[in-house]
Amino acid sequence: MKIFVQWKDPHRLLSLALLLILCSLGFGCVTNRATNMPQPQVMDTGWTVRAVGLQELEKLTQGDLNLSPQACLEILARLNLKSRYYIQQDIKQQKVLKVPNDFHAYVTWTPLPLRIAQITSERKFILVAKDIPFMGWYEKGRLAGDTYVCIGKKPEWTKAGLYRVKEKVIDQVSSSYRNASGDPALMPYAMRIYDRVWIHGGDITGGYCSHGCINLPLDNAEELFRWAAPGTMVLVVDSLQNLDQALAKHPEFLAPSRSAT
Repeated sequence: MKIFVQWKDPHRLLSLALLLILCSLGFGCVTNRATNMPQPQVMDTGWTVRAVGLQELEKLTQGDLNLSPQACLEILARLNLKSRYYIQQDIKQQKVLKVPNDFHAYVTWTPLPLRIAQITSERKFILVAKDIPFMGWYEKGRLAGDTYVCIGKKPEWTKAGLYRVKEKVIDQVSSSYRNASGDPALMPYAMRIYDRVWIHGGDITGGYCSHGCINLPLDNAEELFRWAAPGTMVLVVDSLQNLDQALAKHPEFLAPSRSAT
């Protein structure tokens, strides 16, 4: 396209030249500015089943203030539903694990909903999803903490339903089961929810390794024990996908007038 300018108007010529220069640099040009804008980073939350070494984790975290070898072990524990010391053993023995494609994507990762609208009027609420299996504790509908857990080896050993914390015992001892040494099994930071089923700290070798109790890592068990109060509601669901249906089954606790609008 040819542009004709009258030479007798030097101010117009100067303005036009300046405009062309700025546009060539990307200023005031809508098309160039849109393509040069930084795009939001897409996090890769995929994972691969493979062996991973300690040297790989150390190399991965060198100079990274947001990631450490211990944080990587915790991520692997959450993803593989095993206590951290079992993860360390698996790494040393070069056993395959679920390994994140991007560890940074799992720093704040949780499989649980960050908010449950139906329970915003509940000051404290505990959710256990058997199909994952994971546990989360909520304050007025917002996730306050979570952890991987171990539930009954058979589906019926940990029953789905809505319960409340009936009692709390910081150093409970099992009256039904014994440990490898033949002594009564310890159940630290225990909270009974129904019959002989307790939430307590325990040894987590996988997601389904208990006689029915809901076991969680010791540090999380202590945190939850101090957070929860007698009477705190505990909902155990067979599947996280059926959470809404499970909540709808208990109108006596979750009446419409108390639900979020």
